[in-house]
Amino acid sequence: MSHPTSRRNFLKLSVGLSAAAALAACAAPAPAGDAGDAAMPETVELRLTFWGDLADMPTWNWGIEQWKDERPDIQIKWENTPWGEYWTKLQTEAVADNLPDVVGMVSMFSQQYIRQGSLLSFQSYIDAEPEVDVGDFWPANMLAYTWQDEIYAFPYDLSTVLPIYNKSMFLDNGVELPIGDWTWDEFQETCIALTQDTSGDGNTDQWGWLMPNLASWTIDIPLSTNGARFVSEDGLKCLLDTPEAIETIQWLSDLRHVHQVSPTIAQQGDVPLFESGRAAMHWGNPERVQTIASRVGPARDNENFLWDVALFPMKTQPGNSVQGGSFAIGSTTEYADEAWEFVKFYTSAPILEEMVAKPSRGIPGRASIAQALITDENPEHQQYFLDVLEYSISTFIPAFAQVTAVLAKYMDEIMINNEPAAAILPQAVQEIDPILIETA
Repeated sequence: MSHPTSRRNFLKLSVGLSAAAALAACAAPAPAGDAGDAAMPETVELRLTFWGDLADMPTWNWGIEQWKDERPDIQIKWENTPWGEYWTKLQTEAVADNLPDVVGMVSMFSQQYIRQGSLLSFQSYIDAEPEVDVGDFWPANMLAYTWQDEIYAFPYDLSTVLPIYNKSMFLDNGVELPIGDWTWDEFQETCIALTQDTSGDGNTDQWGWLMPNLASWTIDIPLSTNGARFVSEDGLKCLLDTPEAIETIQWLSDLRHVHQVSPTIAQQGDVPLFESGRAAMHWGNPERVQTIASRVGPARDNENFLWDVALFPMKTQPGNSVQGGSFAIGSTTEYADEAWEFVKFYTSAPILEEMVAKPSRGIPGRASIAQALITDENPEHQQYFLDVLEYSISTFIPAFAQVTAVLAKYMDEIMINNEPAAAILPQAVQEIDPILIETA
């Protein structure tokens, strides 16, 4: 069994988590006998806490309705909290030993909650029920939910991230479509070609790339395309001061500050640049595909706005990163058996296929149903989200929130203040390394 993190380290991790978030077997009822002898099963209500908004609920409610038909005696009280507030609420409940029965969890924060003793191990249930088929969950992402050979959560989805591009804009400007592998140089040339002053007033009003926030798990995506990574595989060393990492971050900074193909925060304004046709490329996970479709229409059958996804450009090798969401059980629950029955059902292949894969909510947590993500309604190259799993890397550390909060501070110096990566990134390493060692 795991040894909980000390309270001192737990409080340190909790502070980091707030900062990072501010920056997304109960037995079956007995068979009915004579009417006078049959005992109705006791009704149990499970608290389930999750992040999200009203737009998310139809997806999740579908699965809840299936559960009601399966086990009407185990009711679900769904507590929805916006992402930024969710993690503050959850850590407060953890300190107070008042965790919900079922906990919405994500891979990047999971090791913190596992090691501080907030989540219940699934291992005894898994050992007793091999038909659950834990091997069907994507192995790379299960590392996030495993500690000392015991599993603490089942994933409902995972995300890789791809450039999303305005195909109509590419075609209108005679720019080659980014199909298959491409390089940093080709990406940069494409961005330059699509960055334009379309009104002739001397100001750029069409951008090549809407650069996203990179002070999170997504930093590993560009880094991995140059053979670099944020943190060492053993989680004990920040690697941002390697020549490959410095080269990568400087290249990203130059796209904005030298080549001026990506707008600054001030230039972005309040109007979504990609959806309004003012940025040729953005990036996102499968859920982002769903959001864009709701705003501009389908990717393929669309007279005004054709769009698709591409692979991330590479310097020396293909690269990407993977994180995802899951459901866990609070370690203080009074209804562990009932919570297990629900999580097992809610993350089963038939449920995830309909609830996650088909609507492009994400790559489903189970590999056996991954192809359900590929539909005619989704972009032509939606398959890329799955293809990149072959070489995606991940960072699963207990201090993830804390170190990414530090990362954000130094990335701002580079990406906003245009300080050289070679001068700034070693400073980040000096501050992050002690955190990694202390919280390992």
